[in-house]
Amino acid sequence: MEAGQAPRILFIRPDHIGDVLLTLPAVAALRRALPGAHLSYAVPARGVEVAERCPYLDETMSIRFPPFGVQELDGSAWRQALRVEASKLANGFDAALVIRPDDPWSGELVARAAIPIRLGFDMPRTRPHLTDVLRVPGDRHVALDGFDLADALLARLSVAPTERRLDPSLELLRDDEEQAGEILEDVGAEEPLVVMHPGSGWPLKNWPVLRWRQLAEELARRTGTRPLVAGTWGERSVVRQVVDGRRGIDIAGRLSFGGLAVLHRRARLVVTTDSGALHLAAAMGAPAVALFGPGDPFRFAPLAPASRVRVVRVGLPCSPCGTLEHPPCGAARDPACVMGIGVERVLRAAGELLRLPPLPRPGSH
Repeated sequence: MEAGQAPRILFIRPDHIGDVLLTLPAVAALRRALPGAHLSYAVPARGVEVAERCPYLDETMSIRFPPFGVQELDGSAWRQALRVEASKLANGFDAALVIRPDDPWSGELVARAAIPIRLGFDMPRTRPHLTDVLRVPGDRHVALDGFDLADALLARLSVAPTERRLDPSLELLRDDEEQAGEILEDVGAEEPLVVMHPGSGWPLKNWPVLRWRQLAEELARRTGTRPLVAGTWGERSVVRQVVDGRRGIDIAGRLSFGGLAVLHRRARLVVTTDSGALHLAAAMGAPAVALFGPGDPFRFAPLAPASRVRVVRVGLPCSPCGTLEHPPCGAARDPACVMGIGVERVLRAAGELLRLPPLPRPGSH
């Protein structure tokens, strides 16, 4: 990087929408610290819509990463894709921030692209690809990881550290507003808008369909309007099971990320698993009930005031384990930390945010 030249900096992360959302405050902080820098974000296809709506980024790049759960990097598909994907990054950047701590995929890409400064965390699979290695973060919110990397880069440039504001950084488009309005009109949605997200990126996080059904039915009875049940195109089957007739309104697969963001901004309540939908609701200012199972609500809490969020979980000796692929309980789905969440607890949390009369106690008249 030549003296006086505006640096070209790459953020890179292979994760889900929620993970990308949680890094945007660090992007904003780096922009404030280096207003003339060119900031890019390389993400999988599913994260492009998130990064494109961050006003502090100059460029968004779609990168093909191995699927989640792949432990080794010698798969033939990955080896074939590596050269192509790395070529997108070559000769374009002065520094790369590998945000996910255990991320050999991004590490190998930025090393293959010969980006001169490569910052990341001291994890065995990531470390060999880095030029600057930071201590692995401790027990704290994951949104702070991006700030650590940004500050390490700023120290190299003799620039003061970032101002750490954990605030949302999304700017919606006119098309987003139009899409959300058209869908709401098409399905006959009524106020107050209540949105439910029964799906997530991991089976271990998912609450049983029967309980979502019961929740939808009771919320409809108490608010006078059927909840909108949202999900991705791949979650249509689950959403249909939850709606099951007239318990809710099925809008699975009908909204883009931006359209969903508008819906959340208009919503009086969002009920969701520990997922990207939760973090989007927080960014849009929606009151949210968050169902946490194996995930740690301390490390992955939505970036929102406590007055707007209710976390519902059960206290077990093993929870939160923070493990989504091979938990210590051995569950492949429906772990005890999720199954222990009752419908009544979720309804009480929703009632607090909607300011509904409290539920009657069992046995009262």
